[in-house]
Amino acid sequence: MLESGKVVFMAAEPPLPDELVEKIVSMMPFPSILKARVLSKGWAAKFNSDVAPSSGHHKQETIQTIPLSPFLKQVMERSNTTWEAFCPAFLRRDSFEVIAYNRTTNCWQKLHSLAYLPVDFVRQDLTAEGSLVCGSVIEECNVHEHNLYVTNVLTRAYRVLPLPPNISSVGCKHLLQQGADGYSVVVFSLDPHCRQNDPYTFDAQVYNSKVHSWKTTKVIIEHDFYMSPQCSAYLDETLYIVSRHGLGVLTSGEIGILALNVEDLRWEMFYMSFPALSRPCTSVTPVRCGDQLLLVLSLDVEPRRTWLNLWDKPYRQRISSINSQQSLLVMRVNLKTRQLALVTRGPPEHLCVGALHNNPVTDGTYIYFGSKSSTSVVTYNVEQDEWSSIPPVPQAAGITRGFQWSAFSFRPGLNSFLAV
Repeated sequence: MLESGKVVFMAAEPPLPDELVEKIVSMMPFPSILKARVLSKGWAAKFNSDVAPSSGHHKQETIQTIPLSPFLKQVMERSNTTWEAFCPAFLRRDSFEVIAYNRTTNCWQKLHSLAYLPVDFVRQDLTAEGSLVCGSVIEECNVHEHNLYVTNVLTRAYRVLPLPPNISSVGCKHLLQQGADGYSVVVFSLDPHCRQNDPYTFDAQVYNSKVHSWKTTKVIIEHDFYMSPQCSAYLDETLYIVSRHGLGVLTSGEIGILALNVEDLRWEMFYMSFPALSRPCTSVTPVRCGDQLLLVLSLDVEPRRTWLNLWDKPYRQRISSINSQQSLLVMRVNLKTRQLALVTRGPPEHLCVGALHNNPVTDGTYIYFGSKSSTSVVTYNVEQDEWSSIPPVPQAAGITRGFQWSAFSFRPGLNSFLAV
């Protein structure tokens, strides 16, 4: 400034103490915290110092785990309890944008895009857990051997995992949280030495991000299992997968569940009886709500002849056009007694129009059921035992995929700035 013809330089205001800056930033909600991260190099450094950069995805490298700083630990602990979940969420096929429902604002919104990934990173059939997404990397030179990648959509860092021991049929993958500083990827590959009349033999392969390696065990089961994330739920270090044996014709009997402990790789099969149903059960989907394991049973439109297979094209067309007449049973699993207890049956008639009840998805409190982009979404609040609906999915989302509903839960606070 000028003072009596002289230039006087004013001393700059002292910066805020680091402790105060860290406290302010750690208390910011999502997604404001992502915008604040780029306001200054100092603030960005507090995040980037512990976040692994995007790695060369065609190379296997020795990785050293970097411990989280106290600041990032504080951010991740707070985000895990205060950041809201966005559910259901879908990935647009054209722009690779994540479009999700915000329950606070009661509207759908665009969140992030996966366009930053290399072109040979497949963006379909993804598995999501928190802010992490797992997919496949397919190189044109060898389409039969492909890696898996994990990316953090908040930091845009990604890493290609080492090849699993059995690289055949790794399309069904499960991405699981392992504490605040790690994750696991589980894939089931059919044993190539399994003969036609032998029991189903799978290689259950578990990748641990903390040690950056795979471990494998053999799983031998009598009936066919669809080893898909849509048929599984994760609770207390155990992955529960439901058998599809007999679906579409059973009106009473047993539900088979495969339980795999991802820490010690112990597994077991157990069966639970379910009560007599008025119509055949077309699908059984496990979901986790809080510390509960629930099963969602979807009933057929009408009694069906046993020779009509659930996967036949005529039946798929019929079930997609008359889906409003389906009904749902939500049942609680008692893992100690191995028994089922009815929680609710629905939805109410005024809510079920246009709702297809395949592949429900949950944010931990609500279970969401939906279908095509032109239909509404039916919800069930497990805590309050209430059925309701949310606004229709935007048609521009481009999320239809046959007669299946390929939705997931996007919970950015679950492992917000975890280095992959």
